[in-house]
Parts: sequence; structure tokens; C-alpha cells
Amino acid sequence: MRSFGAVLMALIGAACSTDAPASEQPATGTSSAAAATGSSASPNDTRIVLGGVNLTGVGYDIGDPAAPITMVEFSDFGCPYCAQHALETLPAIQREFVDSGKVFYKHVPFVMGMFPNGELAARAAECAGEQDRFWPMHDSVYAHQSEWKRGREPDVVLTTLARQVVPDVDSWSACYASDRQGARTRAANAAAQGLSVRATPTFFINGQLVEGALPLGVMRGGLNSLLRESER
Repeated sequence: MRSFGAVLMALIGAACSTDAPASEQPATGTSSAAAATGSSASPNDTRIVLGGVNLTGVGYDIGDPAAPITMVEFSDFGCPYCAQHALETLPAIQREFVDSGKVFYKHVPFVMGMFPNGELAARAAECAGEQDRFWPMHDSVYAHQSEWKRGREPDVVLTTLARQVVPDVDSWSACYASDRQGARTRAANAAAQGLSVRATPTFFINGQLVEGALPLGVMRGGLNSLLRESER
């Protein structure tokens, strides 16, 4: 069986990209260590350093920090390929690899600046995260991407989505109006820049750079290959 790297080199995933040049060397050397032992560690207690960039507390984590595979995704809510991954591939990855303790997954929502209303969408999701509802809002924002991205009233669309997700709409609205969670997006943007992320979605799988939304079968095969290597 070919390694994950060999599988990925043979396939280019569909991605939204900028004209910025890629870094000469892909970021490598992911390290993760839970401040508390076991899967009970809260997301913000999990130390993740990728290519010299500290991602601790950036983005949203699911899974066991002690898992043999660490998967970091950089994603923009305005990217259609990110929506494809979020709605079609990620649920299967979570069921098969994250929930079983094989993959620790970090999702970093950032703003590339090339999609209409992308910053507003990130703000809406981060404000839902303030009430521990980031993931439901994440799914809803991607599912309704065309409505807030192309419509004339993105604030109305995003507020409507929030009403279906968060328990305290008034608190969410105050957060959204003031952008009090904006520091999280700025930290994510800085991390993406530090790692020379130039396309979305971009993944770092045990430190290996993977650009684009790959078919589930390819992603599954690559992860299983890494798991077999970790058991040797």
C-alpha cells in the first residue's frame, strides 16, 4: 500500500486559491500534547504547533488529542469546495476516524478575502461559538452559502440561521454587531499567513500539506495508510 503522501501526490484536490506563491517548503512537524491527559482535555487546553506556528486556542477541535493522526483544516466559509468538504466528507471522517480516537481534528475558519461577505459569515460562526454552537452554525452557514454570499442582505440571512441554532439570539446579535469575537478570526488569519496557506480547503495531516477537497475515498485511504504506518 502506498503511503498517504504518495496517494496525495497523484491527485490534486479541488480548491479555491489566490495568486499568492506557495512557500518553498511545506510546513512540517505537527506536534500536539494535551495539557490534561486523555480525551477529556478541553479544546483550548490542547497544544498544537505546526511548522513553528502555535495554533493552540485557534479554531475548533474535535477528537482525542492523543490520536495517532492530527488533521488541521484551514477553511473559508465562502469557498464552495470548503462547503463540499464540510457537508459531504467531514461527517464521514468524524464518524470513522475522529469518534473512534484515530484522528484529532482542528478546524480553523479564516478569511481569504476573495469571497463576498466571507468575513460576515466567519463572524456569525464565531459568535455562535461563544455559546458552544460553532459546529451547528458551521454546518448551516455552509449549507446556505449561496444565500448569504450572493444575496443583498447577508446580515438578514445569517441572523435567520443563527435563530435556528443559538439558544440566546440577543447575545449572538450583540456579538455579531460588535464583532467581539473578531480577535479569533484575526488570529486564524495570522496563522494561515504564517503557514503560507494559499488555497481552501488546506489540510495539514501529521504535518503534511494537502491542498484541496479530496474525494472521501482518497481521504479514507490515505488516513488508513497513515494508521497502518503508525502501528508498525
